[in-house]
Amino acid sequence: MKERIIDFLSDLLSVVLGIIITFTIQGMIDRAADRKNVRSALELVRSELATNMDDIMVMRGYLEQEKRSADYFLCHLDELDGCPADSIAFHSSVLFGNATISVCDDALELLKMSSLFQKAGDNMLSMKIIRAYDSCESTARFINQRLNDHKSLFERSITAQNAGQIASSGYIDIREYLKTDFGKYAIRSVAVQASAENFTDLSDVQTAVDAIDVYLGGKRRPRPAPQTNQ
Repeated sequence: MKERIIDFLSDLLSVVLGIIITFTIQGMIDRAADRKNVRSALELVRSELATNMDDIMVMRGYLEQEKRSADYFLCHLDELDGCPADSIAFHSSVLFGNATISVCDDALELLKMSSLFQKAGDNMLSMKIIRAYDSCESTARFINQRLNDHKSLFERSITAQNAGQIASSGYIDIREYLKTDFGKYAIRSVAVQASAENFTDLSDVQTAVDAIDVYLGGKRRPRPAPQTNQ
């Protein structure tokens, strides 16, 4: 009887230990998988934020070029006929071109839906990432609003009364356009607008990218902070 009890307890202990070992190993596997998934997701986030920053910098440069192009015409208002044709064409295309920007947040949505934010175990990092995406979105909205304002400004400056004068060939002739009060007002409005650098601060985005680099073990070198013109 005693031997049966001992055998039973021995078998039971073996089963319990087997279950514990199985769950322990499975837990280790699951945690390793979670770490791998978190790292992969953060790599995607980093890449997406870096792309958003690059796109915003391109559009910021476009807005600054709009100011320079408008200023070019104002500075040469009385001597446009003597300006190089390629300069006239370039600055005209900048002012009357169409542009827009959109930023991506697919990687952020992946983090949210898969609960990987919680598995990352770093609330500060999560907040920095969320703040970075908010910054990208608000900056893109500002850029698009300014571009839409410019487009609307130019559209309003072309009326039924002056369209034949300034767009007789199907496109805007900047020389004729600037002979109108509306045209000079529109160009001057663009020239004196506030610098886009004042509204396209990417420091929150850079902070998030650097924080991701630290979390991933510093295997990536932080991107240099966006430079501003002095």
